[in-house]
Order: sequence, then C-alpha cells, then structure tokens
Amino acid sequence: MPRWNYEDIDYEAIDVAKIRDNDFLFKVVAIASFIEITSDLYEKNLAEFYAGDEPIVSWLENTWEPEELQHGRALRKYIRTVWPDFDWDKAYEGFRQEYGKLCTLDEFQPSRGRELLARMVVETGTSTLYRAMTEYAKSIGEPILAEIAHNIHKDEVYHYEEFDKGFEKYNQEEHLGRTEITKVIYNRLKMASDEDIFIAHKYIAPSEDFESFKAQTRTFAKKFYPYKMAVKMLMHPLHLHRHVENATASTIQGALRVLGI
Repeated sequence: MPRWNYEDIDYEAIDVAKIRDNDFLFKVVAIASFIEITSDLYEKNLAEFYAGDEPIVSWLENTWEPEELQHGRALRKYIRTVWPDFDWDKAYEGFRQEYGKLCTLDEFQPSRGRELLARMVVETGTSTLYRAMTEYAKSIGEPILAEIAHNIHKDEVYHYEEFDKGFEKYNQEEHLGRTEITKVIYNRLKMASDEDIFIAHKYIAPSEDFESFKAQTRTFAKKFYPYKMAVKMLMHPLHLHRHVENATASTIQGALRVLGI
C-alpha cells in the first residue's frame, strides 16, 4: 500500500489565481499525470517478464503499481483543481489508446538482470524529475505542488533501491561486468525519447508547438535538474572506486546534457 495518501493533501489551499496562467506548469503536471496513471500497463508487462519470481511480482503488484497510480491520481487532482476547464478524462483517453499500443515487451532487455538495470535508469529519470519539480514549485511559491512532488520523489528513490536489490540478485547469476552494465545504461538512456511526452502533449495541447515546449523544458532543466544526483544513481551499479567515480562523473553529466536530460 502507498506510504502516503494523496487525499490528505490540502488541495483547497492552492492559490489558484497565482498559477492558473502558468502554461508550462500546466503541461508538465498534466503530462506527468498521464504517464504515471498508465503504470498499470507497465506493471502487467513487468509481471509477465518476471513470472515465477514471486517476491518481485508481489512487490510490483502490491507496492510499485499502487504507488505509481497514486502519483497519477495526485497530479490529476491537482490539474482538476487548478485548471477545471481542462477535460482530463477525454484527453487521457486519446493518450492511453495511442500510447498503450507501444507498451509491449518488445523493448525489454534480453535478461532479467539487464531489465532491472534498465528500470533503475528509468527510476533515476523519474526521481530526479520530481526533485526538479519540487524545487521549481518552491521557486514560484507553490507549496502544495512542492509537497506532492517531494512525496513522489521519495517513492521513486525507493523504487530505484528495490530494482537495485533485484539487479544485484540476478547479477549473481548473469555476472555482468562493468562494460556490459555501462552498455545497458547507455542504451536505456538513448531510449529515453520524447515519445510518451510527445503523445501526451498532442492530446493536452493539440494546437501548440511541441518543439517550443521542449525548449521551455531545457530551460527548466538547466536551472532545477539535479545532475549530480542523476550521475550518482546512474554510476551506482558500476561499484566504482571513489576516485574513478569522480573522474567519470563529469563525462556522464555532459552526456546527460547532450541527451537533453
């Protein structure tokens, strides 16, 4: 069960007039709500891929999915509170129909250990995104969104840690070396395309330019994205000595910027 309840958030305390005209904020939160609340599709695929591993499947079904879905519900309620004229249900229906067709096992890694490593990369992305969103919310004086984003951030870090435990277990059998681990991390980073964001944006703001939104996102990232945290999480599976880690960190941070992360 989720470790916090979005219904305990004081949505009525939101200063709606203060942020109603913040179009970038609307898009970021709406897109995040779409992707988070579609986690039931991801969970189904993961449960199928790890069939027979009861501890992992049970955790996915009873902890990971409920927490991810709550993230979506919390963000959806935020949207409905601040922008009540936006038809969230109708827009989400279009997104789910289109994006759902892409949620298959085809893009999974060829082994269970590698896929858990790839999931760690994904959780690195989500945990750092919500860390950035927390700081952005604070910068515009919006404590309710800061509270929601902080709660989600903590969940995503916990998910990363659980996928890490699973990876270490399976790697006792797969014996992935640093070269192979680096390859999986790099390839998963390259896969972190704008496809899901692009589809969500299309249904949220169908008449608006996606490239313009991407430019706004890059500006947001330069100011708020926790690059050091992302680098540390990405490098963790390599178990490098500290001096080697420090020497490699700047290269990885540069790669993240090149990839638009």
